[in-house]
Amino acid sequence: MTSRAGLRWLLICMLALPLAVPSAEAARGLMARQAGEPQGFVRPIGISMEQAASMVQRQTGGQVLSTTRVERGGREGYEVRVLVDGKRVRKMFVDGQGNIRGAD
Repeated sequence: MTSRAGLRWLLICMLALPLAVPSAEAARGLMARQAGEPQGFVRPIGISMEQAASMVQRQTGGQVLSTTRVERGGREGYEVRVLVDGKRVRKMFVDGQGNIRGAD
């Protein structure tokens, strides 16, 4: 009887194991949330949010107001809002390779 109970216990554990171990996709989502990134977001290859803000600041000479991760035209990158000439707010898009486009 003991071996039968042991086999039953082993079968229950084997069936329950997939429920206890997170999938690779769930693990990536957890890691992204722990890193402060929204779930499902894939970081653009090549530059960070800080680098994008710095690039826009150097190009425009303005004051960076905010930087947000976005997707435009199938490309992931950052939208940087910058105050130009102390009067006008411009939105610039920086893709993962560092290409800057005006989003006005």
